[in-house]
Amino acid sequence: MKHIKPTIFRKFALLVFFIIITLGLLFIGITYFATTYYHEASTELLNKDVAAHIAKFSSPYAGSHISKEKADSVFQNAMILSPAVEVYFLDTAGRVIYFHASEKEIKERNVNIVAIRKYLATGGEKYLKGTDPKDPGNDKIFSAAEVKDYNGIRGFIYVILDSRDAENIMGQLFGSHVLKLALQVIVVMILLSLLFSLLYVKRISRNFELVASVLERYEAGDYSARFDVAKNDELQPVKLAFNRMASLLTSSISRLTDSETERKNFFATISHDLRTPLAIARGYAETIMLKATENLPREEEEKYTRLIHTKILQIEEMVKKLFELSKMEDVTFSPGPELFVLAEIIQEAIDNFQLLAAEKGISLRCDGCLSHVWVNADISMMERVIQNLVANAIKNSPYGSTVDALITEENGIVEVCIKNNGPALTGELVEWIDHFNNTVSVVNKRPQSAGLGLLIVQKILQLHHTSLKTFREDKKNVFYFQLPVHQFES
Repeated sequence: MKHIKPTIFRKFALLVFFIIITLGLLFIGITYFATTYYHEASTELLNKDVAAHIAKFSSPYAGSHISKEKADSVFQNAMILSPAVEVYFLDTAGRVIYFHASEKEIKERNVNIVAIRKYLATGGEKYLKGTDPKDPGNDKIFSAAEVKDYNGIRGFIYVILDSRDAENIMGQLFGSHVLKLALQVIVVMILLSLLFSLLYVKRISRNFELVASVLERYEAGDYSARFDVAKNDELQPVKLAFNRMASLLTSSISRLTDSETERKNFFATISHDLRTPLAIARGYAETIMLKATENLPREEEEKYTRLIHTKILQIEEMVKKLFELSKMEDVTFSPGPELFVLAEIIQEAIDNFQLLAAEKGISLRCDGCLSHVWVNADISMMERVIQNLVANAIKNSPYGSTVDALITEENGIVEVCIKNNGPALTGELVEWIDHFNNTVSVVNKRPQSAGLGLLIVQKILQLHHTSLKTFREDKKNVFYFQLPVHQFES
């Protein structure tokens, strides 16, 4: 990261330098054209009546021909008044017929008559350029007027207001004064710009070093590294984006770490749960084998065999639950909702568990099982929820107690409660049940007192966008969940 920094700021400094030089050259060019335009436009406007005065008071014509004496007098007076002007006499077609210069100096004898007519039409108020007979490739500002007599228009007085000599003098003045001033201004601008640019680059450089240090800390494993973002920080969007990304990554890493830890604990617990019935079954099997030569009584052999069979069924049930849980954790798995009456599957579960409950001296009751509330859910999964909750309630209820199932409906929500008189739930188990939807995984932070049956219940309800809740009331443990009532279209 550090080797990138000099390259970035070197390029930035060069860019600033070239921008300043370009702006300086552009400033000189604009200054030159602005001063030239101002000089020409003001000169032309101030002298717009020169040709008209000459035509009115010093006409070079004597009769039908130009008088050399009058023409030379006009040239002399014009040169006295302004050495920068050059006077030409033109015929009506714009051809030069008299001038005060050597023949070699005149390069063009046909003046652009269109420019003269535009000039006369605007009264000299518009900035125009016309042909310079001495320098035909470089048009000059001019003044023009018609020369008239009783026969009409005889020709034009054509005055070049900015002769080549005057242009040379202006160029010298520009180079010695205006250009010098412009260069001084540019030097000051460059120095000030470089000063402010260096200060700004230094600030950006410090900011960049801070960015680099935070990124290096995060790269080295310090996931708490964050930027302190100020409102006037140029890199504010980048820093805010990094802070959000780092928080998200840190949260994901933490959740993955917790999930992996809890999965290890979960499988360790499951291994212990499986090992216990396996060890018991193995013990009874070894007992039968050891006593095979001792003529083990038939009744005792059948007892041991039934115990082995019971433990194998227990293991089989646990494996089935693990398979069911694994299937529901698949990201591609989703419930298959259908319409059914919730009370019917609850009543069916109560009926199925009557025999088991009677063996433990437990009474099963259902309040609201005649309700005809329809829900839209996966019927087989909801049957599994009711069966697990009822089986769990029977398992943890003392002899002679009662297990109640209660169905209520209010404001479009149906609530199912299972109550039993078992011992109070541990705080750890209550917290796990109530905060299940906020955990990373279905096995995250699962206490050992939470069996696979409750875990499957939580996962099924989670897939139905609801959750299991619990509380203790009147020395009874209450487990409940809610589902929306299906609204039929009328």
